[in-house]
Amino acid sequence: MAKAILAIAMILGLAAVPACGATTITAQAGNYRYKVNEPIEVIDIETRNTFGILTITGVEILKDEPFEARESAGEDENGEPQYTTVTYSQIVQIFFTYTGEKKLSDMHFNVRDATNELGRRPSGLDPVPAYQLKERSGQSSFVVALKNKGSYLEISFIYNAVQIRPTARIRVEL
Repeated sequence: MAKAILAIAMILGLAAVPACGATTITAQAGNYRYKVNEPIEVIDIETRNTFGILTITGVEILKDEPFEARESAGEDENGEPQYTTVTYSQIVQIFFTYTGEKKLSDMHFNVRDATNELGRRPSGLDPVPAYQLKERSGQSSFVVALKNKGSYLEISFIYNAVQIRPTARIRVEL
């Protein structure tokens, strides 16, 4: 009986999560790929109000040579952490502007390289690789380490963490 009540409570809790934040869309169809310098109007799906305009303005390659970092590989039979060494090929800085009340951070973006490998924030790597940030007046940015070099990046922008689908997808040519 207690398990059934717990299961019902969990289902109701999960059903309430989407109500915690607005789900957003853009003026374009869901499979549309925005490009650099193309404004992305972030729209509330229910009210059709505009929350703001996001524009990916460019990318700078900060490190263009292979480097290694340790990543967690689980635990051994004794519960001790195991690590593996992973090679990364690039570090890129992605610039954007956003006009709206909400402050955007790197947590609103997922970046995949041309082989569909998810990029990582360099600050979370061990050891943290050396690189020098670039500045662009009036623009915000975030940094991503990529395992594979390619001719483009795919960025998924997620306005609210509770959204299942990205608000917008952006293709950035390198």
